[in-house]
Amino acid sequence: MKKILLLMLVCTLGLAYNSKATSIYYVDDAAIETTLAMAAPVAQTITDAVLFLNPVAVQASSSDKNAWIAAILDLLIGGIAIHRVYLGAKPIMILWYFITCGGIFGVVPLIDLIVLIINNEDISQYVGSNKFFMWG
Repeated sequence: MKKILLLMLVCTLGLAYNSKATSIYYVDDAAIETTLAMAAPVAQTITDAVLFLNPVAVQASSSDKNAWIAAILDLLIGGIAIHRVYLGAKPIMILWYFITCGGIFGVVPLIDLIVLIINNEDISQYVGSNKFFMWG
């Protein structure tokens, strides 16, 4: 049985090698060069390329963010890090809060809430922070 399978495999490979299907394709190098010469560049700068590859990336500034909105989000659904994403952290923070059972059983969101209430005038140091402990 093994000899028959081996013979069939060798025959199949031999037929595939001798096939005329590879000779029907022709590459016109001049047409390819003309097409590439007429092409417009996709990304002019590195910034355009980054925004193209990561459309979710939003440049967060402290003037756009309100401490009280972040505090309310933290109070209501702080265990899933929505307040951190609102403040400009990467959405992967939601996964870290989920893995640590709501930010180490809700202690981290509670401290975040206290920090947001105490420092409600200037939250610029917390905006865009991707650290697990935003106050650290």
